[in-house]
Amino acid sequence: MNIYEFSLVFESHTDLTTELEDTLFESGCDDALLSFRNGIAYLNFDREAESLESAILEAIYQVEQNESGLEVKRVEPSDLVTSTEIARRLN
Repeated sequence: MNIYEFSLVFESHTDLTTELEDTLFESGCDDALLSFRNGIAYLNFDREAESLESAILEAIYQVEQNESGLEVKRVEPSDLVTSTEIARRLN
């Protein structure tokens, strides 16, 4: 299994609360960091999965099936490149 980095982006009408964090954690998003900027919510994932597609689909399902009220608007790739990824690219 590989670890995939990506972000789910939401239009949020809510604020960061302990209840929201707990709901997301309990639904399986314990590998994500929740943040808000300019009324937009982001969940930044480091998810272990067989493929990037399965990691993203599972994350979307977990978010949209819980009681958070968040609806995924788009998926963004991680802008960061790890030293492991740089080494892999350079052989």
